[in-house]
Amino acid sequence: MPADRYERDTSNYDRALSFFDVVYGFSLTLLVTTLDVTDERAWRSPGELLRTNGSQAFSFALSFVVIVVFWRSNHALVARFTALDPPVIAANVVVAFFVVFIPFTTEAMGDPDLQDLALPTALYAVNVGLAVLANVAMFHVAVVRGLVEDGEPPAARRARTLDALVVPAVMFASVPVTYLGVDRWGDATAGKLVWLSLVVLGPLSSRLAERRAARAVADQRRAGDGGPPTS
Repeated sequence: MPADRYERDTSNYDRALSFFDVVYGFSLTLLVTTLDVTDERAWRSPGELLRTNGSQAFSFALSFVVIVVFWRSNHALVARFTALDPPVIAANVVVAFFVVFIPFTTEAMGDPDLQDLALPTALYAVNVGLAVLANVAMFHVAVVRGLVEDGEPPAARRARTLDALVVPAVMFASVPVTYLGVDRWGDATAGKLVWLSLVVLGPLSSRLAERRAARAVADQRRAGDGGPPTS
C-alpha cells in the first residue's frame, strides 16, 4: 500500500517536488521548438529577421517569463507545506498539465502565418488563465487538507487569493477583445495589448493584498492580546 502522506524533509516529499521542478524545466526547454525560421530572406539582416518573425520572438520571450513566474509561484506555495498527499499531488499535476501546454499555444500564437486569426491568441490567454487558477486551487486543497500550518488568518489568505485572480481575470477578458480586434482590424494585437494592463494592475493588486494581509495579521494579534481590531 502506498503512503497516503509524505512528510516534509523525507525522500518521498523531495522526489515529488523534484518531479514538478523537472516539468517546469522541460516546458522551458520545449519553448525553443517554437522558434522556426526557415525563410532564407529572414536571415539577411536583424531587421528583416524581426520584421518577418518578430511574433515568434515575442511569444518565446513572453512564455519564458510566464513559465519562470509560474515555477517561482508554485515553489513559494509548496514551500509553505508541511507534507504532501495524493489529492494535493493530483492538483499539482493539473497545474503541470497547463504549464506543459504553454509551448503548444505559444507556437500557435507566434506563427507569422496565423496573426490574422483570433483563436491562437485567445487559446494562449485561456491556457495561462487556467494555469493560474489551477495553482490557486492546488494551494487551497492543501489548506483544506491541513497541510499548510503557517498561522495565517483567513482574511490574509483571501486577500492573497484575490490578488492571484487578477491575472486570469485579465487573460479571460482579453479573449473577446482579441476576437473583436480580428474582426475590425484583421489581427490579434488588441487582445495582447489588454495583457499590458497587468504591468499596472499586478503591482497595484499585490501591494493592496499585502496591506490587507498585514492588517489581518495585526488584527489577529490584537485579538489574541484582548485588544480591539484595527479600523
